[in-house]
Amino acid sequence: SVSPGPADVHFVWEKNGREVETCVPTQTHALLDGRTHVLSWLRDAIGESAEYRCSVLSSVGNKTSRVRVTVLRHEVTHQEQWTRELAAWRAVAGEHDRMMRSWSEAW
Repeated sequence: SVSPGPADVHFVWEKNGREVETCVPTQTHALLDGRTHVLSWLRDAIGESAEYRCSVLSSVGNKTSRVRVTVLRHEVTHQEQWTRELAAWRAVAGEHDRMMRSWSEAW
C-alpha cells in the first residue's frame, strides 16, 4: 500500500483480525509540500486461506483496504499416488538395470 499524507501517517496490517507486527517493512519519504509519502508491504508465507487488512492512520483520517486470499489445496488421489510410486520404482529399476549391464560388460 502507498499513501501520501501528513507526517504522522502510519500503517497497521492485520491477518485474520490480528495485528501483524513482524515482517512489515515501511519506507517513508518527506515531500517538499510537507506531506509524507509512505510505502508499506507485508511479507507473509501463505499456507492457508486468510483475510488481510491494511489500515492507513493519520491525524487527517483513516482508510482501510481488505483482501481475502484463498488457498486451494490439491488433494492427491489414490491413482496419482500410485502413479508417482510406480514412476519412482521404474526409475530405480532402470538404474539397477543400467548398473548390472555395466558390470556385465566389465566382467
